[in-house]
Parts: sequence; C-alpha cells; structure tokens
Amino acid sequence: MKHMFARIAGATALVVGLGACTPEWSIDTLFGAQAGQARSVAWCESTMNPAAVSPGGGNHGLFQINNVHRTSFPQVTGQPWTMRYDAFWNTFFAKWLYDQSGWRPWTCQP
Repeated sequence: MKHMFARIAGATALVVGLGACTPEWSIDTLFGAQAGQARSVAWCESTMNPAAVSPGGGNHGLFQINNVHRTSFPQVTGQPWTMRYDAFWNTFFAKWLYDQSGWRPWTCQP
C-alpha cells in the first residue's frame, strides 16, 4: 500500500506542480472506490475548502486533519505540516488515516 501511494504521489507531482489538483481530483484519485463517501465526508467537514480551519483552530484543510497528527502527517506524506492545506496532501493523509481506522476519525460520516 505504501508503495502504491508513493507511485501515485510521484505520478501526480507534475500535475500538483501545475496547479491542476482540485479537491475533487485528489479525492477521486486517492480514494478510488470510496471516492463518493470521501467526497461526502470532505463536504461535511470543510465544504470542500482546502483552506478550512475549524472554529477552535484544531482541525485543518479539506478533511479537517486534527493537530494530534502534526508529527505523523510529515512521516506519512513526506511533506511538512504546512502542507495540510494542500488538497492533494490533505487527501493523501486522510486516505492513510481511513486505511487505518475507516471513517471513525471524522465527526462527519458518509
């Protein structure tokens, strides 16, 4: 699974660099068969806004990744914590989290 993510990340680096990476594209690409459910969760959590911050400031980006993941986010994505607002990397981490725990980490459920 980790190798699959690495290949997807590498293959999309050019697209991301060109700014063509929309939240929808990120979700569809990374979640595959679960993309419909993932879109539902992202819409509920952030209204599909990669720059969203929860009122208390503890949840960030498209999938509202919580501050408790500050150290695991860079380990999983290879990106700094500041990239939590990037639609692709937020979705990449959300997919990893989903693979670990299903939809349980999110308040919003599909």
